[in-house]
Amino acid sequence: MRQITLSFRDETVASLHRDFESFVRLSLKIDPHFFTPTFEDFLRAKLLDNPTPLTEQAVQHMLQNGQYAWAKRTLDKEFPEVVEILIQQAAEHGFSFAIRSDWTAEDLIMASRAWAMAIVTEAKGDASQVDALASQIKSAAMDVREVEEKMQTPAWRLADSLRQRVYDTKIAVEHSVGSSAREKLGELRCLLRLGISYGSIQKHEAQQVLEYLRSMRPELFIEEPYDGFTRFANWLRSVFAPTERVPRASRAQR
Repeated sequence: MRQITLSFRDETVASLHRDFESFVRLSLKIDPHFFTPTFEDFLRAKLLDNPTPLTEQAVQHMLQNGQYAWAKRTLDKEFPEVVEILIQQAAEHGFSFAIRSDWTAEDLIMASRAWAMAIVTEAKGDASQVDALASQIKSAAMDVREVEEKMQTPAWRLADSLRQRVYDTKIAVEHSVGSSAREKLGELRCLLRLGISYGSIQKHEAQQVLEYLRSMRPELFIEEPYDGFTRFANWLRSVFAPTERVPRASRAQR
């Protein structure tokens, strides 16, 4: 690089120094963290009538050492953790992050990575953040059934009511007799089918309930013809069935 040596009068040098000091003072007033250039850089830019070298140095210093650099490093390093904090704190304030209950582990991993990729791409971030962000999304996700139970949504209250009705009807089948027991068994079967369709009862749970009742009350599972004679016999049984006798002690107390 070729060099040019200039000679100035003292008054000119003093004027240039005053301009430089004024430039620095004004710049620091606007931005206390402004990167102050050297007098030589200021003089070179002034002679070239081009402030670009000063601007480039100031911006470079600001990006490398200033608050912007700190913020960028923080986001680059902690962006996935920020997403996780948002999701976790959302639950503490009444919000939840739910996923489908029928997803497998592979489905969750694929969906988490796809969402993380979309976030990083939209934010024009570093592609190396995708894996960390996908891991945070995966760990923060909750099954929608857990979310419903935690929030006690109308769907969860209905499912809970169905399970309670199934339990109550099962007890009624165990202690009922005659046609009443069969009616309760039919009601139980309907509730079990409804619970399976709604998802509040698993299919194997329904099978276990019915198998238990079959072993306990096998006569209820024998199909009987429902013709006129059967109805007449049921009526006779209801008429001539012996009533429950009151113990003598009870009559004496009366």
